[in-house]
Amino acid sequence: MRIALSFLAVFVLSGSCYADVTSPYHVLREFVREQVETKNNQDLAKRELSSIPRDDGQQQMVAIIRNGTRVKLRLSETIGRLQHMQLEKPFDTLIPTLIKWQERKRDFYDEMVTTAKTFMEGPKPGVDYSKLSSHMPEISASLEYVDESIFKLTPLIGMMLISQKPDSHGHLSHLAITRRQANDVLGVLQRNFGTSMDAKEQDWATSSASVLRTYLRDKGFKFSDDPWQ
Repeated sequence: MRIALSFLAVFVLSGSCYADVTSPYHVLREFVREQVETKNNQDLAKRELSSIPRDDGQQQMVAIIRNGTRVKLRLSETIGRLQHMQLEKPFDTLIPTLIKWQERKRDFYDEMVTTAKTFMEGPKPGVDYSKLSSHMPEISASLEYVDESIFKLTPLIGMMLISQKPDSHGHLSHLAITRRQANDVLGVLQRNFGTSMDAKEQDWATSSASVLRTYLRDKGFKFSDDPWQ
């Protein structure tokens, strides 16, 4: 009986170490959701800050704290979702890399909120406010770098979608998602990014959306529920 229980314990513990492999469709949907959220967060922050007079530093700090806190909470939710996902080789590093960048982004927003709070607390001895002022643009540049790094993962997302099952001619001509799933994602991209995906100048989230649209619509791939000819 003890041997049986010990075997069962080992089996359960071993099994708990391996998460189920996440389908390409669900990874794609999550990545698209993150890009949409990034765009919406940026648009909302711009609207809030543009409505505040430039000489009203107090209200600008309030807006930065409010926006930064909102983004931090959403990023924590995003990281939690990603931590429940797993891909097989050769794409096994994609999710951990994405988690790393989302954690970096959350850290930078935390720095931004902390800096804004310091300004709102009023003058204190020993605080170098000129250094804090110069730190804000540094954080903004760092956030842009993170968004660019996430954008650079987009082609890997596209390659993940290509089915490794060859057609009758030995070509990798199909995606690993159905036509309905592809149209579902294309609809999300169109509703949230629209004509901005065709603009010459794009932010990183929109650029990701454009690349994904190309994989799903323009590269000529068939879908997993199309004939394998």
